[in-house]
Amino acid sequence: MYNITTKKALDIIAALILLFLSLPLIIILLLIIPSITGQFPVIIQERKSSLSGRKIRMIKIRTIKGTVPMLESVNSSGGILFRHDLKKYVPPFCRWLRKSGLDEITQLINVLKGEMSLVGPRPLTIADLEIMKKYEPEIYRRREALKSKPGITGYWQIFGDRNKGLENLVILDEYYEKNKSLLLDLKLLLSTIVLVMTAKHSDSIIDSQIRNMKESREIVAGLKELWSD
Repeated sequence: MYNITTKKALDIIAALILLFLSLPLIIILLLIIPSITGQFPVIIQERKSSLSGRKIRMIKIRTIKGTVPMLESVNSSGGILFRHDLKKYVPPFCRWLRKSGLDEITQLINVLKGEMSLVGPRPLTIADLEIMKKYEPEIYRRREALKSKPGITGYWQIFGDRNKGLENLVILDEYYEKNKSLLLDLKLLLSTIVLVMTAKHSDSIIDSQIRNMKESREIVAGLKELWSD
């Protein structure tokens, strides 16, 4: 039976293995990033699944150059999934880093601390959640009802379509909530490895809407074919 204890054990064991294997890469990235961005290589973002949820001090490798206002000026829910105005602040190497998803690799520490799971709904910034609650109250209510621990990767992170908006986010999060199992987690982790290796990770800043619509269909079809093998 795939219960909370089993999932937590999988998280800890897998996170320890992945952190050990990726430690040389993490050290290299932490040495390279300051010369590219001119700033400390790690940032801490406060995130939650919902405004009433547990606060996570999420550890990320810096990819944006300079100090940029993130969502203070955003006044609609569309700004949660697409932030094209920030693309000019992301250096070329950091664009690849975001598309590979390797800027998230330090979140394995959050998993070991028990704040996150390897697989689960994507935690959002406080500003994102406030915008969602204000402009999409029904979608926010459904998101708040989720009980799964936030994850580094997840069903929406892999198969989600940003062009379909927050409804798509919640539908896929709800699907995972109802169907989570050891097999599903293993499939999602395998799919994540494929996305990292091919640098096809969906990103709010780097992806354009047109490109994302075309590529998302191709990526989803390829991963589902992989699952059926």
